[in-house]
Amino acid sequence: MASMHYLPQQQDPGLAQAQDMGGMGGMGEFAASVAHEVRQPLAAIALNADAALRWLDHDPPRLDEARAALALVASAGSHASAVLRSVHGLACHAPGSQTLFVADDAVQELLPLLRAPLQRHAIDLQTRLAPDRPLLHADPVQFRQVLLNLLMNAIEALQGTSGQPRTVLLSSRLDGGVLHFSIADNGAGIAPQAAGRLYHALYSSKPDGMGMGLAICRRILDAHGGRLWHAPGAPHGTVFHFTLPAP
Repeated sequence: MASMHYLPQQQDPGLAQAQDMGGMGGMGEFAASVAHEVRQPLAAIALNADAALRWLDHDPPRLDEARAALALVASAGSHASAVLRSVHGLACHAPGSQTLFVADDAVQELLPLLRAPLQRHAIDLQTRLAPDRPLLHADPVQFRQVLLNLLMNAIEALQGTSGQPRTVLLSSRLDGGVLHFSIADNGAGIAPQAAGRLYHALYSSKPDGMGMGLAICRRILDAHGGRLWHAPGAPHGTVFHFTLPAP
């Protein structure tokens, strides 16, 4: 009887890559990361596309306002595409595309994505950035990911508050060879039982949270030689801090 030789089963390369995402905790965490990171730019696309249609429906059409809204749609779409590449790179442990850029410019590029939630919840976002426009040597897309996640956390922390003005303060300072960022809100603060698990993937203290934002931020900052931590605000609220080496 002729012997039978069984060839080893060939695994799909894409599946093998997906199963090797141990740093992001497997496919479930990878999917949650993608969903979390594109949620805000997709919301900005929808809101600004709707605004553009309303401006065009005016009699006569408000073309300047429609163009501005469509420019934000294009910007948010580009950001979403770049974020997808970034999340895939993080999952595959690929090095980011680090380059020299002005930190203030990256902040200003990001702020239009936050305009709608800030207006909807009557939140005043203030910026107090380091003088002399310091440079960073980092992946600019991942830097904006960190900022967007932390700013959205601050906005969401203020949504249930009342009886006082709602404020978020984004500040930065250059301390030697380190650029230090702080995002402070005047919300209710973080419950003590949640504080120790905030940076765990798939853990969220919010009912509709995905639990990926802070885990992604920490992973990005660790890869850049930075740090991420939080502290209680004064007299209340929360302050998130992160650092990045500055050239």
